[in-house]
Amino acid sequence: MNTTDTVLRSVMDQAIETCTHHVNAGGLPFVGVVVNKAGQMLSRFGVNRVAETGDPMAHAEVVAMREAMATHGLDTLTGTVLLATGEPCGLCYRYAINHGIEAIYVAADRDEAAAYGFDYLASYPAFGVTDTRRDALLQPLPVARAIEPFTRYLTLHPSGRASPQPDTPPKGTPLS
Repeated sequence: MNTTDTVLRSVMDQAIETCTHHVNAGGLPFVGVVVNKAGQMLSRFGVNRVAETGDPMAHAEVVAMREAMATHGLDTLTGTVLLATGEPCGLCYRYAINHGIEAIYVAADRDEAAAYGFDYLASYPAFGVTDTRRDALLQPLPVARAIEPFTRYLTLHPSGRASPQPDTPPKGTPLS
């Protein structure tokens, strides 16, 4: 990837800001955005739209990837990267793999997300995402406010963590 860490960190900082606003508006603490080799955003900041659309695949990262392809008339996202405020679930990894994403940069990894009640580790095998495949894509991109959307979510939902319930899609609608 030709984009610099500075450009990626700047976009991730914007993603975290967008994510925090989304959480304040009632959303989940996940935002995704697709960036090309020149560091240009190919999508807006995608947010989870499962509840409002009824589309169980409308996770933040998938929303961003779909938008990038639709907006730019692309059949593939080869040569692009996905930035995600929280490490993607199995569904989002599979979508990224199937559409040629080169790397996935995350502010908070799956263990950090799980510590705040968003544990979707069980979704990986269901989508054929092995640790080897994950390791080939995953690029930590630590930023100062990485966990802010998660802590804000828990502040707004004091009844407990957003632990998945049986038959609830990972990263689905808030449990409030």
